[in-house]
Amino acid sequence: MIFLKLLSKLVKILKSGEMPSQIAGGFVLGMVIGLISLRSLLAPFLILLVIILDVNISAAIFAALLFRAVAYFAAPLFHIFGYWVLVEMKALHDVWGSLYSIPVVPYTRFNNTVVMGSLVVSIVILYPVFAGVKLLLLNYRKHFVHRVRTWKVMKILGRSKLVKWFAGV
Repeated sequence: MIFLKLLSKLVKILKSGEMPSQIAGGFVLGMVIGLISLRSLLAPFLILLVIILDVNISAAIFAALLFRAVAYFAAPLFHIFGYWVLVEMKALHDVWGSLYSIPVVPYTRFNNTVVMGSLVVSIVILYPVFAGVKLLLLNYRKHFVHRVRTWKVMKILGRSKLVKWFAGV
């Protein structure tokens, strides 16, 4: 039933009157939260950003859950990127040493290869995901929202008391 609740949240996000950039911003912040380690100091900082900034919190939660699952399977890839950045890029060794001597920075766990790799991947895909989600939302609202409402499945789900109960309608 958690899948139904997530699906209903996604539909509400798509139909909401919020600007696509707010939804895409929430999605991107949620993506980064989902990809990085939740045990680092970066996660609470990003959660605070989601609360402070004018972004869609539901989109952030949805993306965090989605990308948490992706991060589980992508951890070996993150390790490769993190190892490359932390160990093989000799020019950055002094930077890492300087950062580690700053009192709060070691709590970000940046010296862990998986954490660093996930952060690097998050930064690299940040803008493409933001632009892609925004473009998808604009196209969905312009071309598909009326078609989706006419689907039999959507009409049946819209009348279902079980779905309304789980969605909190």
